[in-house]
Amino acid sequence: MNETKSLKFLIILPFLSVFFQVGILSSGPQLQQMYGNSFYTSTFIAITPLITMIFGSLWGPILKTLGEKKTFGVALLGWILSLILITIFLSNPILGIIFRGMQGIFDAVFFSIALAGVSKSSIEGNLKAKYYGAIEFMASFGSIMGPLIIGTGFVFNPKYVLLLVIIIVSLYAILGYNIIKNIKIDTVETKKGKFSPKIFLATFFGIVILSTIVSNQAVLPGFGENSFNSPIVGKFLVSIFGTFIMLGNMLKHKIKGVKYWIPMIASVMLFIAYIFINFVFVYLLFTMITGFLLGLSLTMSSEYASKLSKGFEETGMTVYSSLRISGNFLGPYLAGMFTHSNLIIIMSVLTLASTGFLKVSKE
Repeated sequence: MNETKSLKFLIILPFLSVFFQVGILSSGPQLQQMYGNSFYTSTFIAITPLITMIFGSLWGPILKTLGEKKTFGVALLGWILSLILITIFLSNPILGIIFRGMQGIFDAVFFSIALAGVSKSSIEGNLKAKYYGAIEFMASFGSIMGPLIIGTGFVFNPKYVLLLVIIIVSLYAILGYNIIKNIKIDTVETKKGKFSPKIFLATFFGIVILSTIVSNQAVLPGFGENSFNSPIVGKFLVSIFGTFIMLGNMLKHKIKGVKYWIPMIASVMLFIAYIFINFVFVYLLFTMITGFLLGLSLTMSSEYASKLSKGFEETGMTVYSSLRISGNFLGPYLAGMFTHSNLIIIMSVLTLASTGFLKVSKE
């Protein structure tokens, strides 16, 4: 009972990570107006996942030493303090970027602690698979709510919405710290094994899929604003895209195993969206279908990583989660480097190429 209670609180952390990151990402047009510089804007958005990628693997030994409860407390305390400093110095791009980087140090453990907690727990295999799906579901739910709350808040008064997030996350941190217990490794099911580089197959696949998702989330606000002459519509388009991703997360358990055809069809849908980019509603239809398929693919990447890391789950899932987050760093820069149409065709090709990382088993 304590394990499931702890896991239910831990899987909120991926929601928090993605909620804030995609919320900031969807605020790109407002940040551009504030800073008047695309480099500052892209760096402010991307610095957190970059630092997360660099520091992510360092949390493994800390988590092993402190356990879930204390690691949760330290990570949330540092994250909240960083957000307070971001809020105070938001109008200063240099200080804003520095404190966003500081936030990334603590954000780095949010996915790792949830994934490692599930892999260590004694819950049976099918329930574990559902919890992996729940982690991706919560992350996708964050991608829906982030633009609606943070993105819309940046249109009107960014500091007020950031203050609201500080208050809510502080309450969650206090409540969670009192409920979460350390999770002991399931010694019955887990057999110790050596670290295998096979985990990088799932990692690279996950990076491409996440980069494709985030680059689409980066261009949709501007596309919506230009097409409908409303910044609010742009935020809603990101949220609708996130809803389709979340549906994919929810339904992946209906499709057992690792399947080549899922990212392949996603690639085709992106290519069709590219063809119809000048037809707004047709383009959006195929983009949303792509979101659903990318949601299936993202959950599949976690399931794939879980299979490849048998015997070294804690290390394997920490490496996977900390490196996969680089997709959040690459996405905004890819969106900034290429025109909208060129970005879509490039991500279509990369998504198709990512199937080369999938080694499909008969299981």
